[in-house]
Amino acid sequence: MIYSLQNLTQTVDCDVLLSRAQKRRADLNHKRYSEEHLSAKYGETSEEIEANLQVTMAEIAAETTIIETLPEGKTKESHVYKKKTLEHKQLVLEHRLESYGVVALLEQEMDLGLLDQQMEEVEAFIEAVKARKEELAA
Repeated sequence: MIYSLQNLTQTVDCDVLLSRAQKRRADLNHKRYSEEHLSAKYGETSEEIEANLQVTMAEIAAETTIIETLPEGKTKESHVYKKKTLEHKQLVLEHRLESYGVVALLEQEMDLGLLDQQMEEVEAFIEAVKARKEELAA
């Protein structure tokens, strides 16, 4: 971006802008570190949830087969209850997968890309202000 640095007439103004830009750079660096950590965590969590979901779905299928073969009674009721518990677990895992799954990971990666662009722009701004400060000091 082209900045209207010609409007700066004193090196003190440059110092103020540099100070603010360096603080922004530090904030962005901290935010990027946090976002990288979240991205790594989303990736790990996504794989774990997906594995648990597959196991739970297999258990539901097994319980369904067992329930179909059992006569009415306490044993069947026990398996029906277990199946309902597993179905609830499946719903919870599917919800967690939406929150921490592949889609969330990709959104997190996009956020990292946006942060990188902001950091590049802050660096370009700092360099431009430094150059203007040198012009004013000469």
